Amino acid sequence: MMNKKNKTITVHTVVKNEEQWIWYALISILDFADKILVFDTGSTDKTKEIIKTIKSPKIIFEEKGEVSPSGLTKLRQEQLDMTKSNWVFIVDGDEVWPKEALLEMRQLVNNASSNIYGIVSPAWNMIGDIYHFHPESEDYHWPYAPKKIKGWMNLRMMKRNIPGFHIKGEYPLEAYCDKKETPIQNYGLKKLLFAKKRYFHMTYLPRSSNAVPTLKRGPKRIPEMGRRLAKGVSLPEVFYLKRPSIVSSCWIKQSLKDKIKAGFFTPFKRIKRKIFKYKN
Repeated sequence: MMNKKNKTITVHTVVKNEEQWIWYALISILDFADKILVFDTGSTDKTKEIIKTIKSPKIIFEEKGEVSPSGLTKLRQEQLDMTKSNWVFIVDGDEVWPKEALLEMRQLVNNASSNIYGIVSPAWNMIGDIYHFHPESEDYHWPYAPKKIKGWMNLRMMKRNIPGFHIKGEYPLEAYCDKKETPIQNYGLKKLLFAKKRYFHMTYLPRSSNAVPTLKRGPKRIPEMGRRLAKGVSLPEVFYLKRPSIVSSCWIKQSLKDKIKAGFFTPFKRIKRKIFKYKN
């Protein structure tokens, strides 16, 4: 039962061909959210069938069909217009949340002062398999974060009652803004809180058996060696749950072929990143 102090939270998810991770993503936040809006934009793999295996009244699932970059922004705005909760929680179809990260998020949400607009969360960007992460996860500095905070970060939670709250632009340069047309993320410490617990983003892992590039992003198998997760880092609890037979295993390790490719390309990528200050 939800504590009376708890603020209500609606999850916004827009997916296309996310069959590998969508079940893990939705199940990981199911108990945390009050409502989950999931829009599918023309999946041709098992994404829709997998979502329908989750029998929960919290999930509102709609099939929207193919959309353009500007159409994707309109869908995001439609989700905002449908939302009456206190907070909006953005979750992609390949983002999986450990309980400790959600617990911290809940505490930040409930205790946020009136001047706070959103919460920024750090992420492990996985590469190769679920045991390794991309160096940017630790080395990148998010432009709007305090200088002392390093690592890949995303604005994932926002208040619904931000004055003039809306989304503008088109993918991949869309932004959630206030009435001044200022992107919420630009406010930094002035109006944002920064969480410490990381979620798992399967950024560079395969997400579908359908390898056809999509509006969201193309194939994500990047040949690069990742860093091994430290022994003290726990994997998301949802990985250990019994899954429907239609859902693929998350435990597949990087193949020898991919390791060889990664070993060859990694030195060049790291030199390029160092010289040109690339984040990935």
